[in-house]
Amino acid sequence: MIVAMLLCVASCAKEEQNIKHKIKKAELGTVEYTVRQIIRNSDDSWSFFGDRKVLFSVKATLKAGIDLDKLSEEDIRVRGERIALTLPQPEIVALNIKPDDIKLAYAKVSALRSEYTQKEYDEILTAGEKSIRNDETLRANIIEDAKANAIEFFEILLRASGYTEIEIDFKGNI
Repeated sequence: MIVAMLLCVASCAKEEQNIKHKIKKAELGTVEYTVRQIIRNSDDSWSFFGDRKVLFSVKATLKAGIDLDKLSEEDIRVRGERIALTLPQPEIVALNIKPDDIKLAYAKVSALRSEYTQKEYDEILTAGEKSIRNDETLRANIIEDAKANAIEFFEILLRASGYTEIEIDFKGNI
């Protein structure tokens, strides 16, 4: 009887280490959004000499996911067929804008004004990228989708590993 209990404990400990290894080796669960942004600039500093305006259409790709390097041993709790997993909060891991996805949609420069320089275009586009990065509504939507995808991914992984009771939460959730 004692030997059977020790084998069970050893087997349970081995399975717990196995699932911890699988989770630590799992790919970063991600969500990807593609957004279009209109970036405009109007230089009114010398407006009495005429207009100087530009409008770009930009397509950006944002990716979010879970950084599993932030997962610690304490975040995975196993008891028999029950497992509780506390994941790090998802974060935006990439914002990409390909040069081919930047289109000059409109430009108007009056005869008495100087054309936009490439440096000015770059500054306008950098400000546009920053506005995409700082869009709180967009960020909240991406993070919520990343959470939902991570939960679905880990529920499938853990059910396939034999767990019947699965609890998944995120660090910092109230």
